[in-house]
Amino acid sequence: MSPALLTPAERGRLILLMHGAAIGVIGLVSGFGLVFSILDAWHVWPLTLPIHLPVPGSEHGWRVAHVAGVLNGMLMMLGGLALVPTAPGPSAQRWIVGGLVWTGWGNTVFFHLANVSSNRALSAGSTRLGEADAAGMLGYLIGASTIPFTIVALALLGLAAARQLRPR
Repeated sequence: MSPALLTPAERGRLILLMHGAAIGVIGLVSGFGLVFSILDAWHVWPLTLPIHLPVPGSEHGWRVAHVAGVLNGMLMMLGGLALVPTAPGPSAQRWIVGGLVWTGWGNTVFFHLANVSSNRALSAGSTRLGEADAAGMLGYLIGASTIPFTIVALALLGLAAARQLRPR
């Protein structure tokens, strides 16, 4: 179908599928960081000789970046698939699409910065986990900013679905 013939909801669905797939791929590729961290070496088959260079981050951080990336991608894609049948209004559609795109990319940046920060990017300041640093501060600000957008986007999808269930 020509892009000019798409409804706003169909276009929003495709935008969320496109961005969700990209975030999912980043999450899958982050699985290499997990493997390298577990092995404590850059080791990829068919190369049989591991390269012993420092692997940034931690096993836990790479596991979280891997799983969260895949799940954020799936959340975006599911939101996209729900957009057309729930038929939210135009303003709600913009909030849902924009909110979920910000959620996916913001969380991707957050989880990768958290992995290399001293305090897991859970605060802009020092915590019991570690001292404040630039990666932690930036990760925290970006990650925290996604929270209201995610909540509003999912609430709007839920409300639109509830409206579709009302008897007419």
